Amino acid sequence: MGGKDENLANIASDSNVEDEKLSNIVDGAGIEGEEKKPLLPKNFCWTWPSSVVTWIIWGLGALALGFGIMTSIMSTQVEPLFYGSIGLMILGFASPNPFNNMMKDMLPDSSQSGTWSVPPLPPMDPSKWHLDRVEWNEKVSAWLPDPLARYEQDGPAIQVKEDGEEWVTYTDGEEDERFATEAEAYEQMKKVIKKADTLNAQEMIFGEHPRHHRYRALYNTTPPQITSRFLFHTFSVMFLVGVWLSVPVGEERQSTMPFLLAGLVIGAVSVTISYFQNKRVMEAWDTVTSIVKFIDAGHNELVGQVRPASFEPLETVHVDNYRDSNWTFDNLVGWSWSYSIYHCWKTRYRDSEGKWHTKTECAWKSIRGDSSASPFMLHDGSGGIIVDLPTFRNSPLDEIWGSDNPGRKGGNGLYTKGDVRKHRWELYGLQLGDPVYTMARIKSRPHDEIPRGTVSENASRVHHTLVAVGEDAPRRHAVIQKGTEFSVLKAKSSTISRYGASAFLILSSIMLMVTAI
Repeated sequence: MGGKDENLANIASDSNVEDEKLSNIVDGAGIEGEEKKPLLPKNFCWTWPSSVVTWIIWGLGALALGFGIMTSIMSTQVEPLFYGSIGLMILGFASPNPFNNMMKDMLPDSSQSGTWSVPPLPPMDPSKWHLDRVEWNEKVSAWLPDPLARYEQDGPAIQVKEDGEEWVTYTDGEEDERFATEAEAYEQMKKVIKKADTLNAQEMIFGEHPRHHRYRALYNTTPPQITSRFLFHTFSVMFLVGVWLSVPVGEERQSTMPFLLAGLVIGAVSVTISYFQNKRVMEAWDTVTSIVKFIDAGHNELVGQVRPASFEPLETVHVDNYRDSNWTFDNLVGWSWSYSIYHCWKTRYRDSEGKWHTKTECAWKSIRGDSSASPFMLHDGSGGIIVDLPTFRNSPLDEIWGSDNPGRKGGNGLYTKGDVRKHRWELYGLQLGDPVYTMARIKSRPHDEIPRGTVSENASRVHHTLVAVGEDAPRRHAVIQKGTEFSVLKAKSSTISRYGASAFLILSSIMLMVTAI
């Protein structure tokens, strides 16, 4: 072997990897001595707005709070505190979640919105995805596409070329050795692949994979119990209680019963929404993200890059049958487009005095659409696994394109019935190269779909025989979405901060209702 092969051997030797010690493979060496300093305070954390827009909103809330307090003091009345309560509510919504801020410090914003940004980045050029690497077939005496190549770890890029009467192997573009026969060249290719397969997983998985040891401190961090948002919203409820207590005892207090019922309903709805949001976050937090190279059957969490599942080309999408180039899209494993109109109509109504009037009402209306989903490969750098996208019921797609004007070539007819004011076309999709996060059940593929052989000539690598499907498990719900696990975890917060203010609103409403009666 040449210098490239020696480098691979040295890397493998330095890593000192043993498959049976999976924890060492995943976490990397030399981390035990790192200082485990919490990234967030345990009990209390104050946060300020993090953008111009949120600062403006925060300022409006502060003005409302100041107006309410000053008016209440100057007039010696409690009622103006209602405006202060609204201001406190606005201040709370403008105060960011400390856990989200912490993740922004560790990861660029783009890593939470569906693009790759943290090195090592996955290759975006399909030619580097090992889709068309060849293998020598003795039976037919020809080089044929290797069906297992796409399942192997990223790197090294191995090629073989004919040069006169010799066959030359290349590793990452550099020449290795020359051989007299195709079979000898192929054997050398397999040796390089096998050595690369012993590299530490930290050398292979992508930079935004949650199992990188760089994120160990993040997963050892607990969200602070009390946040500025919790304080603002709690004081907002206290101001409302103060305003209510200023209402004279008797019929006037009883007349406030609808407002107390509204507070009870708002609090209950807020708790319910927070529960389901937190449930998804906790499922992601409590489930250890699997590395494809070492995955086994069962319910697993995966993060990786979208790549082709087979040699068959993906369907070309023409939004609403328009053939314009900017209405035509390739490389979509899942897509959904819709055509909607904004239309208006006249309605008649009778006012409190019994007189009839006419008014115009407008709304968006969906006219038509289409969608499709295809299996794809999720690759995390250490290996690839097939994901059966059509089996996922919960698979939200991000908008990747939109237009308010029709195309020029072809297309279905515009909807023109009635008073149509606007047209809107939108395309949602998951593309090759995108980051993807999934919680799925891993099960064996049908026998006739499994490519022959073993990945990297290593019998312990069985991920090419498995498939990820959208089946739920106890306390685990199947989900798939564009982005990484960090796009889900950024909403994590403590129980007190998430439910405290809403629970206080519910209890206050109940107590005041009892008092009013």
